Amino acid sequence: MELNISCIGSFALQVLERSRGSRVSGIASRGIYLQPEDDLTLYLSLEEFPGPLTLNIKKGSALLEKIKAGCSARFYSGELQFPDQKITISLESSKIWHPPRVDNKLKSIPGHFDSILSLVNKLTPENPYLPLLSNNPGQIPGAPVIGERILNLQNGLNTGAPEKILDGAIKLLGLGPGLTPLGDDFLLGVLLTFNRWGQILSPDLPDMPKGDSPVLSASERFRRRHNMITDLNQIILENARLKTTQISTSLLTCAIEGAADERLIKLLDGLVSGVEITQNEIRNLLRWGNSSGITVLAGMISALKTKDTAPSE
Repeated sequence: MELNISCIGSFALQVLERSRGSRVSGIASRGIYLQPEDDLTLYLSLEEFPGPLTLNIKKGSALLEKIKAGCSARFYSGELQFPDQKITISLESSKIWHPPRVDNKLKSIPGHFDSILSLVNKLTPENPYLPLLSNNPGQIPGAPVIGERILNLQNGLNTGAPEKILDGAIKLLGLGPGLTPLGDDFLLGVLLTFNRWGQILSPDLPDMPKGDSPVLSASERFRRRHNMITDLNQIILENARLKTTQISTSLLTCAIEGAADERLIKLLDGLVSGVEITQNEIRNLLRWGNSSGITVLAGMISALKTKDTAPSE
């Protein structure tokens, strides 16, 4: 029985080219996770939304129900096979998806956070993770530690202190249940924002007075912020492999390259550029995992609000 892939993420294509096979490491409501040995996790998705590690399948939900956790998959030129289930998935006619380019001409963030938060509250008024979008993330039911650590990282981002940011990020890794823990989802939003829109978050930051220290030039402020982002990327990747799941590590790796699921990219780019974000786009984001979408959004907004701060020495 043969199925077809309509779209394949650019990162997924690279994994398929360098790996021979994988095992099914997880089953989600609308897709299957494939874990090659010593490589990034792939996602075989029944949804229409592309992503850097996603393979979007045209049809075949009934056939995919035969695939269970632990099943093996083999990669061949132009094919993905599940030999035990006698399922072959063709890659021949698939489009290659890349995250859209950012507008490097943008110099400031129009910002319409309040309208986005209002829409989120309207669409999901009973969501237990709404406190993540408030000033009291510690109010998450059953997860006070996660909320407290998110607040600590937010404080570090607001003050621009690199040591607090790095320490806060490490303490969030792997925190929470699930294939992508809540702490990782928040970090994903932060990393994606910093790495995708660094040219807006880095230059022209206001000086942070410190005693009689001289006023920093724009180039020096840019260098310090750039170094902080580079350090944050490195320390998260080094610790992710030890502290969290392979799926989360894979998603964080993509975020460091400014890449993520199309739903996340659309909302982030809209927040930065001021382009209207529709209710449908927010609804799609909120459906990205059980709590992942709203938590990633919280990380994005926390990172964007750092435009008004600069790392201190």
